[in-house]
Amino acid sequence: MRSIIAIVSLSILGFTVLGMLAQEGRRRQGVAFLAGWMFPGAGHFVMGKWTKGFFFLGLLGGLWFVGLWIVGFKSVDWDENPFYYVGQFGSGLTMLGARVLCPAKSFPREGLHLSWYDPGLLYVCCAGLLNLVVMLNLIETKAVAPAKPAPVPEKPAA
Repeated sequence: MRSIIAIVSLSILGFTVLGMLAQEGRRRQGVAFLAGWMFPGAGHFVMGKWTKGFFFLGLLGGLWFVGLWIVGFKSVDWDENPFYYVGQFGSGLTMLGARVLCPAKSFPREGLHLSWYDPGLLYVCCAGLLNLVVMLNLIETKAVAPAKPAPVPEKPAA
């Protein structure tokens, strides 16, 4: 079941990005969409929307980091909770990295009561799902064109 969900999810992501990259005017949006999945806020940086990029990086990155801190920097497994397992991968490569580095089951940090376990997983899951919504915003976002320097008026010959 896990492999089917992973294959379907990666196929949808891949076809979306390839479809955008195939269209001449949407290549930058395709790259931004992929960058936004890899790292929250990076897609808006690619599109030139620096304020939005920093906002989403701070908001989603902070939510993700606090959630992982609560559960001891370990990701949830399919057997523990399939909903949180699917939701956490909206954070992209950051979550895949946590999955590779800390494959053990997640438990709350030492010193935190067991009742904090579920909110920690919820924070990580919400960060991933909100990142998917932010990525959808990139499809309709127009790239900011670089500012052209103002023409310098010529001095009249004296």
